[in-house]
Amino acid sequence: MNLKYITQITLSLFSFYILHSTYNYLDQLKTCACFVENQHPKYKVNIEFLKLYQILEIFALFIFVVMLTMYKHQLFGGAKNKAALKFFLLISTVLLLFVTGYVSAYSILLFLTSKEDCLCVNQWQKYIIYIQGTFNTIYFLRIAYMFVFLFLLFAFNKK
Repeated sequence: MNLKYITQITLSLFSFYILHSTYNYLDQLKTCACFVENQHPKYKVNIEFLKLYQILEIFALFIFVVMLTMYKHQLFGGAKNKAALKFFLLISTVLLLFVTGYVSAYSILLFLTSKEDCLCVNQWQKYIIYIQGTFNTIYFLRIAYMFVFLFLLFAFNKK
């Protein structure tokens, strides 16, 4: 076996462990008394959405590992219907915009509502959520700017 392949599989397993631990951390936050008491009634962190995001990350990691192990096989023969492909890309981009926006917002709320003396909140997994929130904010801004740029491009380039 190739050393790069073994390294990628090892890093993928390590990533799976981190994502699974973060999912369990979020599951424990639902019953954490000091975290629940500190939630503002109007601005609550949607733990279920953050757990769903962890599941999506685990699923994406699984797909990556499958693609990594089967990279020699041609999985897709190419797009026969380019309009359907463009529509799929547009829908997936809009969906990505909403998901990254929500993860960003809930990560910020988790940061703002976390108390320093709450032991069940202060674990290493919260920093994984903060990192995910930071990178999702960057993705969200990039996609939003792309839509604004495309809108301006189409608006001022009419013939």
